[in-house]
Amino acid sequence: MEAVEKAARAYTRAELTELLRRAQEGSHEALEEIFAFLRERLLALARHRQGLGLRAADVEDTVQEAMLAVHEHLPRLRTWEDVSRLARRALRNRLSIHARYRRSRDPHEVPLDEAVRSCRIEANPGTFELERILEQALDELYRINPQYAAVLRGICNGLSKKELCRILGITSKQFNTLLYRSRRTLRRLLKERWGIEW
Repeated sequence: MEAVEKAARAYTRAELTELLRRAQEGSHEALEEIFAFLRERLLALARHRQGLGLRAADVEDTVQEAMLAVHEHLPRLRTWEDVSRLARRALRNRLSIHARYRRSRDPHEVPLDEAVRSCRIEANPGTFELERILEQALDELYRINPQYAAVLRGICNGLSKKELCRILGITSKQFNTLLYRSRRTLRRLLKERWGIEW
């Protein structure tokens, strides 16, 4: 069975689902254990998206808010996959809200050119290898044209077309052209250097 990594130990999905069941039955230890694990995973995911211009305090706030959402719906969740799905959705929503608020209060350009490394909850070696290749391709794309990489990284980080146009200082039509060219160049890079057709 696939294990989910934790600093001190590894959990299987079945173990996490069993922890969830015990927490729902009133076990404070199980509740504490599942939320300690969940907090660690959410912090990793939130830090992965910190390139959106969020501050450390924003990241901590979004994680706490996502955990509160999970706690609120805990009695209705059946499996660890349900917990994980709800937590990631809540985190994504809160990150987006915080990022919009932060940009409206402190409108600095988002550092999209910096590499953002992926973090997944469930280990899958094939996925990790593809993500590593994609990161290398995006780094190479940045060397070719920084705006190409900025557009694709922005989309990967959940920014809307409107937000990216504002950040990059371009029109909607220019964005469409830039997106087309960046995708075409990325596909060419993946095919030529790694033999991947996309």
